[in-house]
Amino acid sequence: MVKPQEVNSPKEKLEVITIIEDGTVTGKGYSFAKVKWKGRDAHAIRYDGDNDNDKGFPTSGRGYHPAWFILPDAVAHPYLKDLIAQKHFVEQLEKYF
Repeated sequence: MVKPQEVNSPKEKLEVITIIEDGTVTGKGYSFAKVKWKGRDAHAIRYDGDNDNDKGFPTSGRGYHPAWFILPDAVAHPYLKDLIAQKHFVEQLEKYF
């Protein structure tokens, strides 16, 4: 399993700005990040893998390096809205317990 902070492929086109959701911590199995893709803001996702030897998905063209998959805004934005709503709900719920 590869930590999303260690994934920076493809290097010539991608810069990770921040990890929004780290699947290796949450146990969800996937990670979500804000990135710069070819110089513009974007969001990316990746499957983290199942074990220490698993590079997750996607990987670079030859499979050597773990990589990010760039999401279209039409997919990323609804996911972000849902994630924010879930976090807000949990914060409100925790006030009562």
